[in-house]
Amino acid sequence: MRKAILLILLGFGAVAKAQIPQPDPDTTAKHFLIVASIKNLQEVSSGQIAIQKASRPDVKAFGRMMVKDHGDAEQQLLQLAKSRGISLPSAATGGLQPDLNLKNAGSNFDQLYVHGMVSGHENAVEVFQNYAVNGKDPAVRAWAQQMLPTLKHHLEEIKTISKQL
Repeated sequence: MRKAILLILLGFGAVAKAQIPQPDPDTTAKHFLIVASIKNLQEVSSGQIAIQKASRPDVKAFGRMMVKDHGDAEQQLLQLAKSRGISLPSAATGGLQPDLNLKNAGSNFDQLYVHGMVSGHENAVEVFQNYAVNGKDPAVRAWAQQMLPTLKHHLEEIKTISKQL
């Protein structure tokens, strides 16, 4: 009887274990790179709109910085992903549509853009900080650590602009 109960319990343990997806060691790095790539592309796209539509010179300058810095970061990210054997889906590497709220914004463009950049960079710093500390892939973790000062600088710059609006 004890053996039967033990076998039943072991059987339930195997079923429970089989139903809980086990983490894939590559998923964390791939997921982070996908999220980071989408963030880069969003910043570049929004920055291009800011260069055209912003009325304040500091907002235009911030847009130019986004296009350059996040464009450069995207190139580094793509090289890193390739070197790690991580293939990113095309949705995360191109063809991102511009934010229609920004594209169609009228006189309140600067406020919409700046608000979006503050929240976007707060989120980006959090995502990069998390991977920089907890990431499993050492090369991807090093890149996240390398990018953090730039992202924090962007956040401080846009917060300064936000206070002036």
